[in-house]
Amino acid sequence: MPMMQDDHDDREIALDRVGITGLVHPVAIPDREDHLQAGEGTIGLFVELPPGDRGVHMSRFVEILGTDPLELTPSGLEAVLRRLEATMSAASAHIEVDGTFFVERRAPVSRSRSLMACGVTFEASLDGSFDHVLTVEVPVMTVCPCSQEAGGGPAHSQRGHVSVSVRVNGRIWIEEIVEAVDASASAAVYPLLKADDERVVIADAHENPLFVEDLVRNVAERLDTDVRIYWYAVEAENLDSVHDHNVFAMTERSH
Repeated sequence: MPMMQDDHDDREIALDRVGITGLVHPVAIPDREDHLQAGEGTIGLFVELPPGDRGVHMSRFVEILGTDPLELTPSGLEAVLRRLEATMSAASAHIEVDGTFFVERRAPVSRSRSLMACGVTFEASLDGSFDHVLTVEVPVMTVCPCSQEAGGGPAHSQRGHVSVSVRVNGRIWIEEIVEAVDASASAAVYPLLKADDERVVIADAHENPLFVEDLVRNVAERLDTDVRIYWYAVEAENLDSVHDHNVFAMTERSH
């Protein structure tokens, strides 16, 4: 049966990325103890399409993943991209995977244990050389300095999210990024707190009021001290509790 994807395209327009998105597939994410967290990821796979080619064989993207969980390590991602390039006879290949990583939390007083979900994104490209970006999104708590100054006491607080993207030489653990963000906020967020825990978290947060700008700069300072990181981007968005809008700050730096 003739394959129309193999037809010649006379428009001679190259496409940077062609492929599939939204594919849910089992994944395995390594933690700091070198265990693998099993879960599912939403995957996009892409290749470059030369100007004379009409299309690609979309089914081959799924075939390349097979039925085993995709290990979300640099070596695991590079292996998929190399198979993709070879199978598609492509000059470059790209993968994006969105998933969830769970970090254990212990409440400050009761020591109650819970699991906090952090969004993670793994992006990798193979275009002569291999490039890999890890993004981790961490929930945080901040207390508004202006509100605290104006009220002379308790101030309005809000939950927010900090997104950290890094390129590294060597290995960096998701837990290390989470810890850097926790230490940069007014307080960490816990899925499970008892009454005594809540009082401590709130009191500690009011001892460390922060603007969203402070939050991003605090994270950036910590990333600057890590010699493994040669590029990063930090974004923070606070879900404002007293205004009908959120507040946002970001920075991107290369070493």
